[in-house]
Amino acid sequence: MQDLVRIVAARAAGLLGTALLLAACGSSSPVGSAYPDTVVGADQALTADGQGKPCQTGAGRTYNVSIPSPLGKGEMIGATVFEPALMDCSQTYPLILWQDGFATARPQSLVPVDTNPGSLALDGENTLENAVYELVAPLDELVAAGYGVITFDPRGTGTSGGLLRVQDPDYEGANVVRVVDWAEVNLDWLAYGPSVDGSDPHNLMLGAIGPSYGGGFQNMLLAIDPKKRLDAIVPVVTWHDLRYSLAKNNVVKETWVASLGSSCTVPPVSAQCDPFVIATLNQSTADNLPGQYALQFFDYHSLAYFPDGQNNPGGDAGAVPLTVEPPIAVTTDGGPGTAPRMAPTPPPEVNALYIQSPRDTLFDLNEAVASYEALKNNGADVRLFTHQAGHNTFATVSDTGLTNVGPKDPYVIYQPDPTSTGIICGGVTNIQAILAFFNEHLKGMSGQVNQVLGTHPICLNLTALDSVLVDAITHGGQAFSIAADAAGTTMTVGQDDDQTTTIPLLTVSGVSTVLAGIPTLDLTVTDTDNPADGDTQNTIIYVGIGQKHALGLPGWDLVDNQLTPLRGLGRHTLDFSGVATRLEPGDQLGLMLFGANTNQYPTAGLSTNPSGAKHVSVQGTVQMPLLGNLPNAGP
Repeated sequence: MQDLVRIVAARAAGLLGTALLLAACGSSSPVGSAYPDTVVGADQALTADGQGKPCQTGAGRTYNVSIPSPLGKGEMIGATVFEPALMDCSQTYPLILWQDGFATARPQSLVPVDTNPGSLALDGENTLENAVYELVAPLDELVAAGYGVITFDPRGTGTSGGLLRVQDPDYEGANVVRVVDWAEVNLDWLAYGPSVDGSDPHNLMLGAIGPSYGGGFQNMLLAIDPKKRLDAIVPVVTWHDLRYSLAKNNVVKETWVASLGSSCTVPPVSAQCDPFVIATLNQSTADNLPGQYALQFFDYHSLAYFPDGQNNPGGDAGAVPLTVEPPIAVTTDGGPGTAPRMAPTPPPEVNALYIQSPRDTLFDLNEAVASYEALKNNGADVRLFTHQAGHNTFATVSDTGLTNVGPKDPYVIYQPDPTSTGIICGGVTNIQAILAFFNEHLKGMSGQVNQVLGTHPICLNLTALDSVLVDAITHGGQAFSIAADAAGTTMTVGQDDDQTTTIPLLTVSGVSTVLAGIPTLDLTVTDTDNPADGDTQNTIIYVGIGQKHALGLPGWDLVDNQLTPLRGLGRHTLDFSGVATRLEPGDQLGLMLFGANTNQYPTAGLSTNPSGAKHVSVQGTVQMPLLGNLPNAGP
């Protein structure tokens, strides 16, 4: 399995959801028009096309279908129907939609993927991506458990036509709705029951699962399906707001972005992308600043666009803010001459199990927390569980917490990758959690979720051997002051990583304490050479949370490998990326300051501030979610 990681490092450009700094051109609706607020083709009455096979008692069958897209122009949607492993035509079965990560063709069989490095193809089914994705969303286990599954290629990928537009509600959204419509007309073994909100007594029992890009389609379908058919979703390591994912605090995640373009441009390309994809990628990278058309595009393709992702007045007091980036007006969907079709209306109730990794530097913990908070007060069963492996598994951004990267600290045990995806939290495996969730919410097996996952809605994984159960995510916490004249508060913008400075905040004594949640900062960045300097764009520094272990390797560990960029001089009031770790007695907690970070942001700030050109200092406060000596709930 370690061979997978080495191959992934070599193929980072085509992985998971990493090509999400893509946009697309083309008109969704005329500029200036009211929202049509309809999914293209959703009002069309379909008839059986003969591709769906009538129920046959016995071993379930697997077969490919090609579904005409409602977008026309001969565009087709490539899909594979997996019947439940054992079919009894006197029974009916729930349906689960399954989609891969970005630019990855769907699995078309239950034959295990051959993970021998020499056998992994650059395209098709036998790919490295599928080998990893099936670990986090195990297709064969779902079929064996009595679920029908439809896998389908994203637009512009595999055998699906059209151009990739990054889960655009007006394009990819229309195709996903059409897949569900096709299934209802062509499959005679589907189960029906009450909708989640009880408004429809004869609703398709429909679930969805998938990692990264395959998580993004679930949030999209939830928000736009006119029939509100989704009953249970399991988005794995996916986004809440692509603006935040790709350009946190308006600083482009260069290492991730640098790996994106080859998915669409370097042969053999993984996906056929709209030309605006490349234009947006080039502009954002060259300027290290996403343009307004790109920001609107990303926002519209996110759960954050819809009001429950932006403002939930019923949220818990003190809970994490429900926006990871400030709301903006969305009037375009891919450049001039375009406009979104769908109005920003709240998504319906749905049972949701969000699975995320605090170590994921593409889609961090804050994204899952924001989605969890956006949906949890709608009245359904919404949960958040974490594990160690996300996009960090693929080594696009080096993660020293992975077991195949050294030197290793014997006192800091992270889950191995990528097999770590078998454990999520509290001793519960991925498939145990997923099956329990679907069994209760698609098959009506009451009590399954609490029996397997417990009664706490949130489980935070700290290491391979440690996790904690909580009822809410802590936002902020114990305050620590950073004085302007304190040692370590000054750095050089553009200096290499070796010049990182850390300000100690706390030394743990007595018993361990858990640091888990969303830390906050209120820091002012000042040019020490020219205090009157008011630059708001070119000065970029990075802050993170440091942990120095009393036992183990010397030096400071960047907790969960998470950095938060600060763009411009002046005051910054922001959230850190969420973290989850345990501080043992004798461990130190600190604020880490970086004038540069070549691992995640190799050139940000360097072109305008070459090494030694500007010295800055920080002062203010940080708040840390220290939860005390919580018991270990298991690996």
